[in-house]
Amino acid sequence: MKLFRQLNPYQIVLLSYGTIILIGTILLMLPISVEGIPSLTFIDALFMSASSVCVSGLSIFDMGNNFSTFGQIVVIILVQIGALGIMTITTILAVIMGRRIQLRDRLLIQESLQRWSVAGVVRLVIVIVKMTFFFEFVGGIILTMVFWSDYGFTAIYYGFWHAISAFCNAGFDILGGNNISNYILNPIFNIVLLLEVICGGLGFAVLLDIFQKRYWKKFGINTKIVLATTFILILMGTVFTFILEYNNENTLAPFNIFEKVMASVFLASMSRTSGFSMLDMNSLTEPTLLFIMFLMFIGGSPASTGGGIKTTTLAVIFAAIWSLIRGRDDVVIFERTVPPIVIFRALSIFFVSASVVFLTTMFLCLTEDIPLGKIFFEAVSMFSTVGLPTGTVNEMKPSSRVVIIFVMLMGRIGIISFGMALVIRKKKPKIRYPEDKFIIG
Repeated sequence: MKLFRQLNPYQIVLLSYGTIILIGTILLMLPISVEGIPSLTFIDALFMSASSVCVSGLSIFDMGNNFSTFGQIVVIILVQIGALGIMTITTILAVIMGRRIQLRDRLLIQESLQRWSVAGVVRLVIVIVKMTFFFEFVGGIILTMVFWSDYGFTAIYYGFWHAISAFCNAGFDILGGNNISNYILNPIFNIVLLLEVICGGLGFAVLLDIFQKRYWKKFGINTKIVLATTFILILMGTVFTFILEYNNENTLAPFNIFEKVMASVFLASMSRTSGFSMLDMNSLTEPTLLFIMFLMFIGGSPASTGGGIKTTTLAVIFAAIWSLIRGRDDVVIFERTVPPIVIFRALSIFFVSASVVFLTTMFLCLTEDIPLGKIFFEAVSMFSTVGLPTGTVNEMKPSSRVVIIFVMLMGRIGIISFGMALVIRKKKPKIRYPEDKFIIG
């Protein structure tokens, strides 16, 4: 207990995720967790548990055919815990049991939700949980109706399982094989999955702001940035996919115009945060895959169920570049000046994240006999916790999967938070050195 008190909030969050992953590993190693295959090895179970908690959606097994109902329930519970955050779950349990939330606990919640202040964080947690269950319940009901004609009463289980997986941006499916692709032209299925994934990727603070204020002019600056950037990325992804895959016989060519647009919107939306895929990723053209990697690297928004460097980071960096080109001293977004510390943090996140992807790619190139393009795609996918299926992970050695686990954990917790958990922070120096002129570029 004394050691626990000496840990900073970042270390406690990292330790909490690690603990949940280990518990999930033990449960998935049980014989009752699988069907038709031997019990999972420690590395395989650890990988599946980490992928679930980090809501990555990367899987080395067919969830529908190789996992029992018990194993599938374990996975979806891990997904739910990972998406909401361990601190959110523990706070709700504390509130239910009537325990007082101490200041240290509030600081942990503040860090896990990426809030500026501890004020109102407990109330926010309660709202987040209610909001999550609302989206998952409504999505579950509609998906149940979609699945009913094919699966009968089992559709209830499938409907709610996939609703949770979608809102949490996990991208797991348990229909088995490629059965989910049978619904690629079902507009209701597409719309529900799209709304669940997009809402989960917007972030709880943004959703709350939308529900409370409802009008664009009243939205906070972060909400405006997230909505604008998300819209632009989905629009760009849709246009690029539509153009680049239009005549591809293995993807969009067999569809009519409406179906082409629907499939393009679906891929553009899912590529940023979720691993659901209606098209064969291995059949996409290389330019499309390259743009998908860009979307994956950006990911979701702050305090959301998505990974990546986040939409706000991209917006701040582009605004800073635009201000520099125009010769302006201040970086302005929606008539608000961005503080220098925020610009510094955004650039740090971008550079460190790119470095992690680069180093991961280099390591996997050294250990695996897999083409560079596929390895690079997987490195971006695992860091951004997207998990688009290409089958490459199945070919990798156990040592490579261990590296992937750490990369997924970095992507879920956040690269800066992960670094702060590992590095001992020193007190701010009392001495400030004089500024000088540096030549750059």
